[in-house]
Amino acid sequence: MKYYQKLTLLFCLMWGFVGLQRVVISVIMPAIKADLELTDDKVGYIVAITGLVWAFGTLLFAALGDRFGRRPIIALCTILASVFSWVTGLVNSFAQMMFVRGGLGLFEGGPFGPAIGTLSEEAPPHRRAMNAGLVTGAFMLIGVCFGSLAAGMLLEKFGDKNWGKVFYAVSIPGIIVGVLIFVVMKEAPSVAEAIRRRKAGETVKQDPKEKVRLIDAIRYKNVLLSAINSIPVMGWLYVYTGFASIFLVEVHNFEMMSIALIISASGLGGFLGEFIMGAISDYIGRKRALIISALLCAAFGIPVALLPAGGATSPFIFGALFFMFGLFGAGMYPMYVGTLPSESVPPQIAGMAVAIPTATGETLGAALMPAIAGILSVKFSPSAPMWMAALAGFFVAVVSMFYIETAPRVVEKMKVKPTQEDHLLFR
Repeated sequence: MKYYQKLTLLFCLMWGFVGLQRVVISVIMPAIKADLELTDDKVGYIVAITGLVWAFGTLLFAALGDRFGRRPIIALCTILASVFSWVTGLVNSFAQMMFVRGGLGLFEGGPFGPAIGTLSEEAPPHRRAMNAGLVTGAFMLIGVCFGSLAAGMLLEKFGDKNWGKVFYAVSIPGIIVGVLIFVVMKEAPSVAEAIRRRKAGETVKQDPKEKVRLIDAIRYKNVLLSAINSIPVMGWLYVYTGFASIFLVEVHNFEMMSIALIISASGLGGFLGEFIMGAISDYIGRKRALIISALLCAAFGIPVALLPAGGATSPFIFGALFFMFGLFGAGMYPMYVGTLPSESVPPQIAGMAVAIPTATGETLGAALMPAIAGILSVKFSPSAPMWMAALAGFFVAVVSMFYIETAPRVVEKMKVKPTQEDHLLFR
């Protein structure tokens, strides 16, 4: 196995277990909610704090990794995130849960940027996009799909009162992967050279023309639209994963293993959706593929909120709906946060173009939306978060109508191709 392939495998496991540690609490939340006597609005705040601190961790550890080395940052963040996941099992109050899940978010936000940056240097050019897709897809496959099943089986084994043992079990693999990354990974060439030159006392003057500023990326129309879309898309993911288990227990009276299988189906669908919709967008266009995916996400999400309550609907029907809900929901990611912003800007600011919607999505989507969902659940119904997640697709579809198309195959066939002025909001 080549070195870049080993890295890809390790980063897939790392990001998959990060997803598992973030999602598992939502799967077994009914047991935690009963034990800690939480209301739905407090559940929303617990989901929100992880996303809010995650955004800060992303920026902090990306900067530290570029200065002191990506290898120790990726390994340390993976291990410490797993430690905070393990400590979640010791929590016995809402305040403690907020502190611990905030700490989890801080370290889970750290490894992704340095890992993808390292892969972009180590992998051959024709493999970079596929390898990055495998890493991002591992969040849905390992975290949501396999993680939900593991959480359900472990909770059934240990019992609702011993929900803490679930966190003890699911946290161990992340610690092992973190150690393996530290042992196997070599420092990325660009970072290793920068560290060597700094230790040698050399200074490198940056050409002012090469300096990347926030304003350079935000003046592009597609970047701004993706920043707006990041709020409902990230809100979709963390509202539905955060409240699906409570919704399926309190509204539909399902058993834990049925709930685990239903949420697992959405994870499998999400993993496939990222590849399917991304590939389709190469042929029909990023804009059209995103609009289709968003509308179908809403179309399969609305029945989830509308189906008869009280156990009148088969869990197999819910499993099928959640599979499609996950497929088209996660199918929005490759276009809105990947290709549409990065293909719209010069290569030297592509990283910033992707970072803007990512940071916006974590703070306003992953943090704010679950908090609102929890409040609505208390005020109206446990079905309210599912309505929020479903209607997010409609919002994305409307916003996406204003994108400038960037898919090379589609642009090449256009009689009137988009110009630089079309992409710029202002100079």
